[in-house]
Amino acid sequence: MSGAASLRVVTLAAQAEMALVRRDAVAGPLLAQAARAADGTAAGPLLGQSAAMVRAEPDREAIRQAALSLCRMALQEAQAQALGSAP
Repeated sequence: MSGAASLRVVTLAAQAEMALVRRDAVAGPLLAQAARAADGTAAGPLLGQSAAMVRAEPDREAIRQAALSLCRMALQEAQAQALGSAP
């Protein structure tokens, strides 16, 4: 993945994280967009699962918290890849 693509994943994951924190309705679509951008990376499955959880039950607080945790893990993976410390 190119450096620009890695930075795109980082940006999208960070936006999705903030949407989850703010309980914004666009969190699900942002997570889905981030998952598509991260396809084939370590962050991809984490973002995909997070998006699926939010899509299935967007109003449950426990789901939001779990999705937020997955999103933060994915953001860390994406940042590591962007910085070159992950394969």
